[in-house]
Amino acid sequence: MPVGAKVTMSVEARMSNYYGLFFLSIGSVMPFIALWFDSLAISPALSGAIFAAPSIVIVLFTVVIGGWADRLSDWRTAIIVCNWIVLILFSWFLFRTNSWDILIVWTLAGLFTHASNPIMDAAALNLTKKRGSDFGRIRAIGSIGFIVGVVLAGWIFEQVGLSWFVPVVLAGAALRLIAAHALPRFKSADAINDNRVNGEAIPRVTGAAPSIAMEQSRSVGIHVLRHPGILWVIVGAALINASHGFNNVFAVLHWTKLEISTSLASVLWAVAVIAEVALMWTFRSVAKRFSARKCLVFAGVVCALRWLLSGFEPSLVQIFILQSLHAITFGLSFLAIVNFISRRVHENNAAQAQSVFATLVTAFMAVSTWLSGWLYEQFAGQSYWAMAVLALIGALCVLLSFNSDLKDPVAPE
Repeated sequence: MPVGAKVTMSVEARMSNYYGLFFLSIGSVMPFIALWFDSLAISPALSGAIFAAPSIVIVLFTVVIGGWADRLSDWRTAIIVCNWIVLILFSWFLFRTNSWDILIVWTLAGLFTHASNPIMDAAALNLTKKRGSDFGRIRAIGSIGFIVGVVLAGWIFEQVGLSWFVPVVLAGAALRLIAAHALPRFKSADAINDNRVNGEAIPRVTGAAPSIAMEQSRSVGIHVLRHPGILWVIVGAALINASHGFNNVFAVLHWTKLEISTSLASVLWAVAVIAEVALMWTFRSVAKRFSARKCLVFAGVVCALRWLLSGFEPSLVQIFILQSLHAITFGLSFLAIVNFISRRVHENNAAQAQSVFATLVTAFMAVSTWLSGWLYEQFAGQSYWAMAVLALIGALCVLLSFNSDLKDPVAPE
């Protein structure tokens, strides 16, 4: 390399870096938030209400923010703005952490965190499709970041206690903001034509004509989401996702009550995400054999089984096995639905369409998490059974879409 040569990251590397740090920040917070609330003497019922509160604003504004992002010259601007707002909001915890402060900050920060995620998914899906690169592998870096975040935070809290919770939150928000500023301009010709992935050339597909199946399966606008078959699929996928509410919020608290250490609980979380990474890394080959809808039905049934068995207070070894099913219950269902939507909505409405799904997920997740707080106080680990019912209903919704005239593309999802 010549002296003074500028070392630059490929487009794929910059997107992977953002996903990695974004989910590292989520992994260092989400599994432990109930523990932090418990340390502040906030009851599980009130905790569930606080967890659910952001969903009200998210339902009202996420699609609006997604539409605003679509109207900008580039999605990157919206992602940066959202991350700046989140960092500023979390900084308030340096001064006050009473219940009302937590409710307000958690609600607003949750809105902009949730709103930025479907925008990033839409932008990355659109760009990887044009460049011929693999979105699943790029998104898998986010799961790796989550693993690092949950294990590192679990170790920190085990060593120094939950007094470090706020500094961990702020450090994660700052890191993902830095990564957001390094993102490529998703709609620029330079980003599309930069044909390097990890320093190697990739095929350029920007001039390639889309397949007939692809064109027939996509709409010129977001109105395609009104199709009853598509609505059944989106509702079903949202219910399967929302069934993770209890596990997302109360799993670590529940495990520690069963005398599992915080660091070991973080490893249990990591097992789930490692399995998810493995699935995301191989999703393209899975999608060649099965449609998104079939993947979602399978994920919903496995998800119901996972929560059913979790409610019987399984042993440590059994928890490890059940956590590994996260590859199917979340990883498979997530990639199936974002690809399902991407193939049916034009890129001009991509962020808004993904935001519609994210909003529906959030609405169901609000009910799930609010209910989880009340259920945990009454039934402890048996609360998982309510989540099993939710997942099964989600699978049935996707099955109902097969009674419509909705056709799966001939090309793989």
